[in-house]
Amino acid sequence: MFWVFKPAIDSFVHCRPVISIDGTHVYGKHDIKMLIAIAVYANGSVFPLAFAICANEIQETWTWFLNHLKEHVVRQRSGICLISDRCDGSLSLVQTLDAWKEPFVYHSYCVRHLKTNFHLSDQELT
Repeated sequence: MFWVFKPAIDSFVHCRPVISIDGTHVYGKHDIKMLIAIAVYANGSVFPLAFAICANEIQETWTWFLNHLKEHVVRQRSGICLISDRCDGSLSLVQTLDAWKEPFVYHSYCVRHLKTNFHLSDQELT
């Protein structure tokens, strides 16, 4: 299930051209995942854009989520920086979707996730 609120769609034009995407576990009776896209408003506030509930975080669900995000929120806006963690080959996924290729969208990795991954690999070596 994908959802976005109309005020988020209308306000996105006033946000900085940066979208962060991530997924998280929703704990409870069912083991499901929530995919989230957020932006940063002009005053520096975090601005939730879109959400999705899915069974798992795999390439197909991320493709589905990003296609809906492009169609309903990003629309014709270009020059967007898409920030993600490095899970499930997000860079290769973004490179395969025409609507999410440069110069429309530039992909980056989250620095916090890079730091965590760096420390994990460092600890695995010791």
